[in-house]
Amino acid sequence: MIKISVVCCEPTGPRYSQISETSLDPDELNQRVLKTVEQKLAAGEARELHNAAHDPEHGPVTYVQQVHEGGFSVFVGPPDQLRETFFGPGSLVGFMDDQGPGHASKVGPDGVRRTLRVLKGHLVVP
Repeated sequence: MIKISVVCCEPTGPRYSQISETSLDPDELNQRVLKTVEQKLAAGEARELHNAAHDPEHGPVTYVQQVHEGGFSVFVGPPDQLRETFFGPGSLVGFMDDQGPGHASKVGPDGVRRTLRVLKGHLVVP
């Protein structure tokens, strides 16, 4: 089993983004992959609040980022009280917050080299 930190929506209320932990069998992860993209982003690149968009063909998806070098921060919670969590080398981070105000992100001071995998469906989080 591999551990994945998952950015998902709170189950009720305004659906603010939160980070939960889950595990997934590596074979299941590989079977669910719709697309894989290698990414290298410069230090400081940032995205304002946004959601994990559905795929036009497959519907709900989970975007899984595997960090190889450097890292990035994810900001979750109410828009006026965002909490920052940094993910460095070896981290697996899934994004499936498709409702509410979404999350923000910012590449760390060393940039980031990561692999993006788009998985069919949402992961199960406790």
